[in-house]
Amino acid sequence: MFNFIWRFKNHIFVLVLFLFVFFLFQLKNTQVFFDSERILNEFGIEVNDNKFIDDNNLIFLGIELNKEIDFYTAQKFIQLHDSIKKSDYVSRVFSIQNDRVLINGGILPLVKKRFSFKNEKDFNASLNSLSSEKSNFISLDRKHLFVLIEAKKSLNKSEQADLVKLLQKGILFDAQKKTYVAGRIPSELYFEHKVVFEFILMTILSAVLCFVFLICLTKNVKLVALTITSVIVSIVVTLGISDLLFGGIELVMIITPAIIFIVAISDLMHLTNNQAKIDSDKKTYFFNRMNKIGKAIILTSITTAISFLTFLFNDIEPIIRFGLVTSIGVLFTMFFALVIYAIAIDKSYHKANSIVQLSILFKNTINFFLHAQKNRNLTFFTFLIIVFGVYATFNTKINNFLTDEINKSSDFYIQTNYFDENFGGIKPLNIIIENEKSDFNIPEYKKIIEKAGFVVDANSKENSFQNNIFSNEKEEKLVFYCRTKDEGSVVTSKKLTAVNSQINDNNIISFGGAGYLFDNVSYDLTKNLFVGLLFAIISIGLIFFFLNNYSIPYFIIAIIPNIIPIVVCLGILFCFDFYFSLSNAFIFTIVFGLIIDDSIHLISAYTNSIKKGNSKETALKAIVTQTGSAILKTTLLIILCLTPLLFSEFKSVSQLAEITMLSASIALFFDLIFIPKLIRSLIR
Repeated sequence: MFNFIWRFKNHIFVLVLFLFVFFLFQLKNTQVFFDSERILNEFGIEVNDNKFIDDNNLIFLGIELNKEIDFYTAQKFIQLHDSIKKSDYVSRVFSIQNDRVLINGGILPLVKKRFSFKNEKDFNASLNSLSSEKSNFISLDRKHLFVLIEAKKSLNKSEQADLVKLLQKGILFDAQKKTYVAGRIPSELYFEHKVVFEFILMTILSAVLCFVFLICLTKNVKLVALTITSVIVSIVVTLGISDLLFGGIELVMIITPAIIFIVAISDLMHLTNNQAKIDSDKKTYFFNRMNKIGKAIILTSITTAISFLTFLFNDIEPIIRFGLVTSIGVLFTMFFALVIYAIAIDKSYHKANSIVQLSILFKNTINFFLHAQKNRNLTFFTFLIIVFGVYATFNTKINNFLTDEINKSSDFYIQTNYFDENFGGIKPLNIIIENEKSDFNIPEYKKIIEKAGFVVDANSKENSFQNNIFSNEKEEKLVFYCRTKDEGSVVTSKKLTAVNSQINDNNIISFGGAGYLFDNVSYDLTKNLFVGLLFAIISIGLIFFFLNNYSIPYFIIAIIPNIIPIVVCLGILFCFDFYFSLSNAFIFTIVFGLIIDDSIHLISAYTNSIKKGNSKETALKAIVTQTGSAILKTTLLIILCLTPLLFSEFKSVSQLAEITMLSASIALFFDLIFIPKLIRSLIR
């Protein structure tokens, strides 16, 4: 392979550039997949289990008024209601205009309109009734109006965008202060737009920071230019592979550029670290570097790819695609980094010398790690931190929120939170009650459900007698169509348990709806991702077990240094109300795949040094002073270049940056202090 790379390096470079240009044009019109219904269906679950409301196509419109609603404003609002209803994109609309209240809960339930719009006197009278029985469609202070819109299921992306723009266009009548729009359709459109924007912005910012720091590390503009080229090309080609294979990019792949960046930088930092002068011909020099560093880079890339391939054991297509594409991207990045390094040697661009101040800093830091290996107090303190980390790991709860993917500073989070604060939330779920006698005490059940903290928009039985638009559920089944706040799956589960415990034992209680299914699917998927992480950890240990003549000590050394940084990281996060969720569960598998690079380079460097006839202590000192120097530089560069990601609107991106930066720092500390200790203790 190394001979092939050296011989055809220029041809490969040109071919990859053609691929880069091709994929760059392809990605201009790529599709970003954000399909929650598709994820639910991957579990074989029917998202819509009723004919009353298609909760997967609900759009929530909130209107904040600059004063309390009056008769004139109500008339203007009715015009707005009717204009939305007439839209070709809308199936049904619910608001104060058609809000109804139950007046008879007997065998034949009767309902009437809650608000009268015939004249100002009747309207004010119906408005005053809010003090005794609140409405789901107007706040108690009468300054917030809620409109529930069911979009037609057949809408394409362009039509969905037109509908959302229609609702978001701003002031619709004089008393309107601000408009809020939320729901699955608006969220998907918002994410698709932001994904492309953030990808471009974050890539540029990280590239600039990377360029500046690499100049300080190498004082070689040509080498830095090749490195940045390698990073950008690898990112575009990786995303292009997804577009080629699947016709688009999954939303979860917004973190793929950060992963590819870390892999590319790590590979090139190790390749250019501690280089000797070229005494013989350049080809021989390249082969010597490959034997010393290149093989370790290939091994780290394979192990990193394996950690991402564990996502293939999932049942969810977006996660499977992410794992497959990122694995291919990691291997491509490694291959292209070797090609770039071969070109750098051939053109004499490979030389790297840090500025004096950084060289002194690196030297002092390495000396600190060498002395810290002898510090028993530090060992005891580290042991206590690890124990706390283990405790935190087993006591961190799994919880999932609808808005987990967006940060609280995001405009879309503000839009969604408006409905939580004023109208009981947008998380849809159904509470289904069955009994053989069809004897339902609707007012009592509704009271129990509302007391638990749910908003009841309608129920199947009373409305089926009054409106043809409602469902024709079987008589022995009563379905309450509810909403709740985005309070997390744990709180929602407790509330559902409370409802279940208070309704008569003669009834059979079950739950459904997109919100309920989201909670259950997210919980199961989160657990599955951690099973994948466990599989990745064992796989890496087995690789070292077989590569080192079935050595159990190497199995232990390969696993412990890569688990502990994650465990300690969880201990720190535990102090800040951290919880496992679908948006961060796979991050730990990613981080594991990235931090194993450092330990593999150290172990490989130790093995190579021993094979050359060096003593154990000489080899251990060398891996800290030489390989450790590259790890230190790589860690600092990763921390610096991931900093822009902390400000991402996407929580998975910002958490990837947080967890990676924290874990990488802990891994640096542990690798350079405790891996030598483990080797001294376990390997004879």
